[in-house]
Amino acid sequence: MASDEPIREQLATATLTAMTRLDDIRGQADRFLHHWSTEVALLVLIVISVVLTVVEVGLPPTLTRQVLEGINDGLTATFAVELVLRFWIAPKKRRFFTRYWIDILAVLPLIRPLRIFRVLRVFRLYRAGVLASRRMSGFNTAVRGTGSELLALALGSLVLMLSTSMMLFYAEGRSIFASYEDAIWYSAFSLVAGEPIGPTPITPLGRWTTLFLIVGGLGLFGVFVGTVSAGVAQRLSRNLEAHELDLDELAGHVVVCGWNKSAPTVLRELFAPNTPPGRAVVVVTESEQAPEDLPVEGVRREHLYYHHGDYTRVDVIEHVGIRQASAVILLTDEVVPRSPQDRDARTVLAALTIERMAPHIYTVAELYSRQNEELLRMAGVEEIVVGDWYAGMILGSVAANRGLVTVLDEILTAAHGNTFRTVELPPAWVGRTVAELHNELFVQHRAVLISVENPPRNVVVNPEPERQMQSGDRLVVLCGSDFRALS
Repeated sequence: MASDEPIREQLATATLTAMTRLDDIRGQADRFLHHWSTEVALLVLIVISVVLTVVEVGLPPTLTRQVLEGINDGLTATFAVELVLRFWIAPKKRRFFTRYWIDILAVLPLIRPLRIFRVLRVFRLYRAGVLASRRMSGFNTAVRGTGSELLALALGSLVLMLSTSMMLFYAEGRSIFASYEDAIWYSAFSLVAGEPIGPTPITPLGRWTTLFLIVGGLGLFGVFVGTVSAGVAQRLSRNLEAHELDLDELAGHVVVCGWNKSAPTVLRELFAPNTPPGRAVVVVTESEQAPEDLPVEGVRREHLYYHHGDYTRVDVIEHVGIRQASAVILLTDEVVPRSPQDRDARTVLAALTIERMAPHIYTVAELYSRQNEELLRMAGVEEIVVGDWYAGMILGSVAANRGLVTVLDEILTAAHGNTFRTVELPPAWVGRTVAELHNELFVQHRAVLISVENPPRNVVVNPEPERQMQSGDRLVVLCGSDFRALS
């Protein structure tokens, strides 16, 4: 029995290694599928697939049509692989089928007996619309307010027109329509007019398709009228955004709890140019409506989420994926009128709850006073900011040192100019001196060493030149936006 123990240990180690490797591969697949370049590529492929399907339906059985069918089958196979990967990384399989059932139906034409379902490829335009909607943050403010609603209406009209024209052409053939183009114009005119414009279908499938076209057109017209109302427009926008990436599927995101006058600046800094481009930010407050001063410029709106709830409650924090988040910022919440002591008490309660649920998370807490600082330190909060205390120090320093405001305006923001950045010490630099590191940073990277931290919290500002660098050191440097990590 004793001789079997090493074998069991080896098997357990091998199993753990394999599971860790599998989790790493799943994480890489997740990042790949949600990367902006992948989404843009999918958007282009979906549009190409729909165009090829429309052209394919209108062609007679020739070699050209066979070539188009082959290309479209290849694209459909690509979409099938994408769906398999999304099913693999999906934390909730039932939600996967709820969200992607149209996409699953759209890949059915790969099976030859189900070729009639080619019309379902057109419905993937909805998927393309969701991807495009999440990339609309580059438009100006006027377009952002109605872009999602207009896109949804345009896609609904296009999908309805193309799908019904295909079904009508399949059902009626050339007995009514001389070409597939005539079927498209029939669907377009009937959709706009709200009644059949042209020949009356003679087959049951054609008549039911025409009825569906008329009813669908009336519904789209009603939605168009409804978008004039700001409330309906806002609701449609939320619905279009919600289906692309639910809050509980986020990973590596930042959670901002509470809201005050400094919150817009916090969000702009989180979306600064040198920050990870795909990182999401979730704002949690007790207000049912998003803050009026929620920034529009300087943030990537496709990665900004808002959730209503009391962030001191476990279920609310759980809903925003706190266990998968990389950092949390606890602001002194001013949404609901409270005394400074109550606001600090809520910050402490939220910090204790979050650190208990996610001990690995990097927590930054804002306080009105330092009375609760030690309690937060004991709870595991990494950084504590007392706004009034720092403001007083800055005002006193500025009064004693002229021109300091201009310097602080630049180095305290990552949006422009030089800024502070933390970097890990590469293994190759272990044992070398601070003086050598100073020279390397300044000459090769145009950066200045500010401090050295050796975990847990042994921070040395402006260290001695002869100090030797140690394994695990973390550096704070003043550098430009083009700074590259040490090698």
